[in-house]
Amino acid sequence: MAFAGQRAPLVVGVIPYLSPSVLLSLFAPVRDHLQTVLARPVVLYTATDVPTYIQRCLKDEYDLQLSSAHFTRLVQRRTASVPLARFSHDLFGMVYVNGKSSVQKLNDLSGLRLAVTDRTILVNLEIFRTLRKHKIVESDLQLRMSANQNSALLAVSHGEADAAITAHFALDQMPESQRGDFRSIFQSSALPNVHLAASPRLSGTERQQIQQAMLSLPEQAGGQLFLQRSRYGGVVPADEAVLKSMDVYLSDTLHFLGMQ
Repeated sequence: MAFAGQRAPLVVGVIPYLSPSVLLSLFAPVRDHLQTVLARPVVLYTATDVPTYIQRCLKDEYDLQLSSAHFTRLVQRRTASVPLARFSHDLFGMVYVNGKSSVQKLNDLSGLRLAVTDRTILVNLEIFRTLRKHKIVESDLQLRMSANQNSALLAVSHGEADAAITAHFALDQMPESQRGDFRSIFQSSALPNVHLAASPRLSGTERQQIQQAMLSLPEQAGGQLFLQRSRYGGVVPADEAVLKSMDVYLSDTLHFLGMQ
């Protein structure tokens, strides 16, 4: 796609909650939509792991950040980044087991192998809070660390773990032939979904243009397909009250990032 002038590309960082190839393919329609509406090149980047991604956000290496709500809040408080929009459908943490497993409820997980991604991920923070309420502490579990949610599910499928924690939409990113291999035993309470935030380096005019472009994403065929595949629902303006509700997770987040 040709663009008038020599404007530098907008660099968008996407939190690595899925494998890089799946993630960048999934968000390609968002990139294409922003390029079309803003009439400037847009490039997507992710990172090998969540801590690296967050450190890049804190160093203001991205023009735009697509991050979990609690990370958006953390970076906002540390760098004065400006949240612009969020995806409207609620986020839920899930615990999946093999469809043939005898495990039926959270209390059955004691002593078993639990596949989990980076501990700073919001659904992980919420699920572990819930496990503690069920009197299950980490020493009761055999944690199997996974690079991303795809890998966590595959660990269950391959018999390397008895259960996995993921977001509710992670299963949709697996091949359709494999989705029937899993059964949910727990769904968390509703959490806010992924946010888009802008670097404070961007002007107010740029931020407004980007926000309007994101809000118009559901009006385009590619945007509709993306929202369907991601199960993100729609796009609404960022809400400060929603972001403030994430403060309860920041202490654990900073702990697992090694920043306390």
